[in-house]
Amino acid sequence: MKNTVCLVNGTIFELSQSMFHYEKAKLLNRINFK
Repeated sequence: MKNTVCLVNGTIFELSQSMFHYEKAKLLNRINFK
């Protein structure tokens, strides 16, 4: 049970990290293309 919780938490963390980087890249692109 504990392993499953760790796995789910890790997956959520990875997803939020990649979403954060994606949003940051979009923002940087918008600034660069002005």
